[in-house]
Amino acid sequence: MQAFERKIIDFIQRESLLSSGRRVLIACSGGVDSVALLLFMTIFREKLGIEVAAVHVDHMLRGKESADDGKFVKGICDKLRIPFFGGNVPVPSILNEEGGNVQDVCRAGRYEFFKNVMMAECYDVLATAHHAEDQLETVLMQLSKGSAPLGIPVSRRVDGGNVIRPFLPAMKEELRMYVKQHGEQFREDPSNESDAYLRNRLRHRVAPAILSENPSAALNVVKMTTSLQEDEMLLNSLAKERFASIVTFTEDGLPTFPSDMFISMHTALQKRFIPLLLNYLYYGETTQVEYNTALLNQLHHHLSTSAGNMTIDLPKGYRFVREYGTVSIVKNVEAPDNSIQMLRKGEWISWGDMLLYWNDADACDVEAVESMYFDLPESELPLYVRGRKDGDRILLPGMAQPKRLSRLFIDEKIGAEKRRILPIVTTAHGEICAIPGVRYGIQFKNRKNEREKYIFKMKVK
Repeated sequence: MQAFERKIIDFIQRESLLSSGRRVLIACSGGVDSVALLLFMTIFREKLGIEVAAVHVDHMLRGKESADDGKFVKGICDKLRIPFFGGNVPVPSILNEEGGNVQDVCRAGRYEFFKNVMMAECYDVLATAHHAEDQLETVLMQLSKGSAPLGIPVSRRVDGGNVIRPFLPAMKEELRMYVKQHGEQFREDPSNESDAYLRNRLRHRVAPAILSENPSAALNVVKMTTSLQEDEMLLNSLAKERFASIVTFTEDGLPTFPSDMFISMHTALQKRFIPLLLNYLYYGETTQVEYNTALLNQLHHHLSTSAGNMTIDLPKGYRFVREYGTVSIVKNVEAPDNSIQMLRKGEWISWGDMLLYWNDADACDVEAVESMYFDLPESELPLYVRGRKDGDRILLPGMAQPKRLSRLFIDEKIGAEKRRILPIVTTAHGEICAIPGVRYGIQFKNRKNEREKYIFKMKVK
């Protein structure tokens, strides 16, 4: 076994990329890197105890030339006597109909095809031929965009199994020599020479300068990113543990947690906690919701303090709310019609998520969350309900002067979300007498005595 082969085998074993019995699909474009991987995996399939097949995608960007790439890969597979799966992704049509970035559309379509083949043909590993210089380019791209320089993951989960990159510790020239030693041909994609793409510009202009200063730079980057990825896995694991320990869920399945529990976390965990919170909201969405850096930073800033209350709009109609020491994610709901509505005696009326009712005290036996007794002269009936207005006041038991609702809500720790939808019950003359779910005015009693003729009830839908 030559030194190159031993290095790759050691890497596969050290990173636990493969185990006996795996069925491995090799992504092969026909270029030198993927042909080298196809040769390597086929030669060592018995030693590794694996089954091997190749998969190729034609992005239909170069007409007959790209179609011939697929025929070329199939020819190699026929010689190696391994299965071949080929398919097309109509990238020009997709771009024409939906727009987008060429490379992003190619990648998305390619991996969708890979996933479908893996699931249909029962392959549980997809191997790609990314090498050390690819990792260097990826890190440079990430740095240029202000992202963490984690590089390409050595392995990752996908629908149907794992993606692995066993060639990361290899230089491109080693792959070229490996193909040459085995007398195999390969095809070059002209788009790799175009400086229209950032990766190609970095490959042609920046990476050579770095490698001329230190030929081991790309291999050093692989070691660095492997270590950083291990650190990231640990921190993500710790963040998930904290998430599970402090987050509870409302009846609607939306997360909520005490803000002081978040503040007590280390900053490194806080920054990983927030994407977990957002991922929980948008998991399973057909279109992946993207969280830009500005939103993540804004959420982190407001979660890192307990001063005051605040709300932030999130994608897909959600809102982030921090009120009175509690952080919640709420789904936007339309506030009830704030126009005044009559509460007809003996009839339930709907207000937001509440049902309100009043009747003669002796005539009512329906169940409710709240039941209060009251007495008002006939001139003050029927009762009405409306939304909150600026300057509203209510006279509470034991108080000489009416209290402003704004102050009452602060004292009762009623957040802005709830204030927006609370019902305000008034007499026929417009005097506020009750805020169901919060407080009742002097006209109401918990128990019936000789004076209380009526009963007021509230229940949740």
